[in-house]
Amino acid sequence: TVAHLRYLLGILDRNPIVNPGNVDTMVETVREISELVTWGDRHSSHMTEFFMEHRMLERLLGYLQPSKKTAESVKVQILQSLSIFFQNLTNNSLVFYLLSNDHINELITHRFDFQDEELMAYYISFLKALSLRLNHDTIHFFFNADKVPEFPLLTEGIKFYNHEEHFVRVAVRTLTLNVFKVDDSGMRIFVANRAAVPYFSNLVWEMMRRYREMDAVGGRTDAAASPRSLAPVRSSMASLVQEQVDNLEYINDLLLLNVPALRGVLLWRLIHKL
Repeated sequence: TVAHLRYLLGILDRNPIVNPGNVDTMVETVREISELVTWGDRHSSHMTEFFMEHRMLERLLGYLQPSKKTAESVKVQILQSLSIFFQNLTNNSLVFYLLSNDHINELITHRFDFQDEELMAYYISFLKALSLRLNHDTIHFFFNADKVPEFPLLTEGIKFYNHEEHFVRVAVRTLTLNVFKVDDSGMRIFVANRAAVPYFSNLVWEMMRRYREMDAVGGRTDAAASPRSLAPVRSSMASLVQEQVDNLEYINDLLLLNVPALRGVLLWRLIHKL
């Protein structure tokens, strides 16, 4: 109900700083806010209007200010809640409110502690969820060619292109495909001139590195003294082969987007580097 959402707003007002004594309460408060707003999106416009009118997004993001030194568990819950919003909300006014005033771009570039694996996972899921909202009507929230061209969703996301965790690499590839397929001339010029060359170069370099690793593993196969010692070698080779299959499927997906500028950069890198 709106009354309970008002109660949760009161908790935020009474706890501007997260400390060991209230951290569990704040995590639960953020979680409940996300549940109520998600439910209200489909069942009660009064709840979503209350959330927007009282600028509750800004209140939540305020906990991410470096000076507040908010506990990582609260940051994780905020990222998880925003991911839930962007995966589930259907009210365009609410979605546009979340995307407005550059708050989301500021969140994307926030200096999180990515040594925290849980926080890292929710950050990547958040970026992926955002990319699913990209279209001709929302691209201006993420990229504006009339200003100094910046595109944090893409440039921050591709920093994790070769992350050791497979799910992170998959999320980055999904993000890039969602970005590249948006038909916006200014954005595509930015991508072609500023992001595509280093990103595709790194992609091809990683493929070359994997081929060298496969060659080295193949050498160990010849040196294996017994079937038992051969088992881990075969496992390593199977893993490397699957990675290359994933790479080739991703390249195929990129080419199927049929974006001439990007296709030209990618093919040039493939022809001249592999």
